[in-house]
Amino acid sequence: MLMKMTVSYDGTNFAGFQQQPGQRTVQGVLQEVLQDLLGPGLVMGASRTDAGVHARGQVITWQGRVPIPLERLATVINRRLPSDVQVGQCEWVPNEFHPIRSAHAKYYSYTIARGSAPLWPGLTRYAYPVAQPLSWSHLNEAARLLLGHHDFWAFRSEGSSARTTIRHIFLSRWSMLDHGTIWRYDVGANGFLYHMVRILVAAMLYAAEVQDVGPLREALVHPRARKWGGLVPAQGLVLERIVYNGKDRAHV
Repeated sequence: MLMKMTVSYDGTNFAGFQQQPGQRTVQGVLQEVLQDLLGPGLVMGASRTDAGVHARGQVITWQGRVPIPLERLATVINRRLPSDVQVGQCEWVPNEFHPIRSAHAKYYSYTIARGSAPLWPGLTRYAYPVAQPLSWSHLNEAARLLLGHHDFWAFRSEGSSARTTIRHIFLSRWSMLDHGTIWRYDVGANGFLYHMVRILVAAMLYAAEVQDVGPLREALVHPRARKWGGLVPAQGLVLERIVYNGKDRAHV
């Protein structure tokens, strides 16, 4: 049996999730703490989030001994972890479970802060400030265009090892929060390409700025014509949750 854990973290001071020599990473911190506490073992993550990207629902597996009762495990681990990464639910899963290949759906959110006033200092870690005028109607029209099966070749960065660039997006929605000063984008799909969410948000913001969804629609209809240039900063992106049972796709 494998131990499956849900992990949340503030990605500001991490060089991403994946372990890298000489860098502070989420996987590296978890590996060090769990090995020190539980003994030899291996941490594997479901999503290799980039530097600065946050998570509320990252999933990892621990392949190794667990000599601590399940009901106390998260509490004991969190006492040893730094404050910017914490473990939530812990459960046993079959050895066949794979945090990446077994996933049915992933959900992300992206937050932008509207207006020209300086951001509350705490918010600068979790939102991208956008002061220029944006069309709310065009932004939402752009989000609706992304729904369904599409080839997202134009909306991914080099370096992806994905065998196909076709993905199914079943949630694509903007919401206004905090009296309209915060705009949040929620997206759910059966998988995402490298930098896909950040590039899609950049494309939607462009459509809202120029009040024209035509270029985005063209990139979906003719994805191999050209790649979409630019992506929004990492700090607004949060990995919200990962679904493994194929159910509960309606809400974030």
